[in-house]
Amino acid sequence: MERDRDLVFTPVNHPDPRVRQVGFDLTDTYVEQCWSAVVGPSATLLLRRLPEMWRHQVPAELPAGEFSQSLGLGAGTGPNSRLASTMDRLVRFGLARSDGSGGLDVYLEVPPLQPRQLERVPGWTRSAHERLFTAHLEGFEGVAEHRSKVTAATVDLDQFRHRATHPEVAANGQQQALGR
Repeated sequence: MERDRDLVFTPVNHPDPRVRQVGFDLTDTYVEQCWSAVVGPSATLLLRRLPEMWRHQVPAELPAGEFSQSLGLGAGTGPNSRLASTMDRLVRFGLARSDGSGGLDVYLEVPPLQPRQLERVPGWTRSAHERLFTAHLEGFEGVAEHRSKVTAATVDLDQFRHRATHPEVAANGQQQALGR
């Protein structure tokens, strides 16, 4: 009987800085509701399972047959197995890259679906994409607005501190305000 080989799944940042900036975390609902229509349920389940595995071990390392069975793909782990096809789909769709030794470097972020992908998915998935991507972008706008307010408050606080430590500036400011 052949020994079950270990698979290694290593978390890595996406190579595209735009995806790192506005992509979706693997735990985000977007992965399940949008990417599953493109890569299929087993690849989606694999992606969703990894962050929990990485909480316990980085990189995640486990017997291939056992992992394949846990995904509902059977015990086969050969080059034509359902597990191999699942891992290949992640690479083909740019969600991971081969590590050269049978494992995967899995990107921590997934990009939003591209227009050509959206043309091929069901209407429900397109609606989910619009809803989730819009909410995702609004979150960035909220962060930018928050940062702007924090920056303004910091400038005000710095000016206040400067006046407090330099009384001559405060006195000049009062005289200017009174028109003297």
